[in-house]
Amino acid sequence: MKKLLLALALACTMQVAFAQKSDADMQKAVEKAVAASLDAKKAAKAATWVNLGKAYLTAYTNPTSAVAPGVDRATWDLMSKEKPTGEEVVTINGAQYNKLTYSHIDIYFNAAGQLEFAVVTKPSVDGDLLGEAAKAYVKAFELGAKEKDVNDKLTEIVNHYNSAAYSAYTLGDMAKASKLFKGAADVAYMAPCTAPGDDSAFNAALTAVQVEDYDTALKYYQICLDHNYGDNGDVHARIADVYGALKLTAKQKEILEDGFAKYPQNQAIIIGLINYAEANNEDPNYVLSLLDKAKENDPNNASIYGVEGNILSEMKRYDEAEKAFRTAIEKDPSYHYGLYAWGKMWYERAVEFQVAADELPLTAPQREYDAIIKNRDEAVAKCIEPLEKCFNESSEMDYKVACAEYLRRAYYQLSNSSNDYKEKSNFYKEFAESNGNK
Repeated sequence: MKKLLLALALACTMQVAFAQKSDADMQKAVEKAVAASLDAKKAAKAATWVNLGKAYLTAYTNPTSAVAPGVDRATWDLMSKEKPTGEEVVTINGAQYNKLTYSHIDIYFNAAGQLEFAVVTKPSVDGDLLGEAAKAYVKAFELGAKEKDVNDKLTEIVNHYNSAAYSAYTLGDMAKASKLFKGAADVAYMAPCTAPGDDSAFNAALTAVQVEDYDTALKYYQICLDHNYGDNGDVHARIADVYGALKLTAKQKEILEDGFAKYPQNQAIIIGLINYAEANNEDPNYVLSLLDKAKENDPNNASIYGVEGNILSEMKRYDEAEKAFRTAIEKDPSYHYGLYAWGKMWYERAVEFQVAADELPLTAPQREYDAIIKNRDEAVAKCIEPLEKCFNESSEMDYKVACAEYLRRAYYQLSNSSNDYKEKSNFYKEFAESNGNK
């Protein structure tokens, strides 16, 4: 999911093993701490709420304490105090795991034989223990508990939420993952917690979309937007997708236009605007009209014309797109992205022609096949000028390697006994292979 899932490295802090104390002991400890918090005299003391938070947190971690991920199977078997009640090989997202079932927990070992993650199947105490623990620690802070101590505990709670969310996501339980990421975000935003919460908010929204929980998705994407999370327009595009799914077209249009005004080069927003226009019978030039306003405000901005080229390309208006890319380069000869996008467009157009030729039925007339191949070769030839110019002029290795990859294929496609294109193809192939990892 990066825009799959973000900040899931926190899962590596997860502690796993078997219940160290009985469920009954854990329940009694929580009940005792709750009773103290209900006593008016004791409830006025920060220590009472610290103890309550500790009771909830201890009960939560009781089934999963002591052993860290990464331990091998042999070590795990020596350290565990309980024998598994079941063992099976399962496949999750294409990867195989050895799953061990115990009274309170399922353990998953990866193909390398290392413990990768665990899932609590029977908590020592029921309820949202992490959420209740967070509330208790915040109350303790309000009553004078040290900020650092409370922050440390709240950060620990955020990490537990994220770890559990990662496990749920790995197992494909998106509803549970979203709920847990929400918990992580909510606690991270509680004072005095300094743990980052925006990754968790984004993940909560991302997983909520997958189970069509659009209210949650909108709430947490909006939090990301309010915090300038990502700051590149992707969140605008994702919110627009949710509005589209809800058929709230006016809001969809509004968020896309707002995102486009701030991030006109964001491809997801551009595609979103084009799709919106097509789905809602907008004038095909609607998206381009937004760009016209940008040109009026900044007529010499090459990137605006580069964006126009991308839009026209998405609309399959290739000759007009080339004109826009050429204008971008005229405005700023050092705008190498314009050269790259221009050449890439024509190469990808050539691929489309090749696919069309391959899909022709065997009974199709030869002239039909020949016409498509002619169009393919013309498109291939058109990609060479901008890509070579970008390759020769750009000092950025990423651009040079990307251009070389396209050029080696283009020259190979056009090579025959009457030209030296095979030699050029080999040159670019060698360059790409020699510099691709730099």
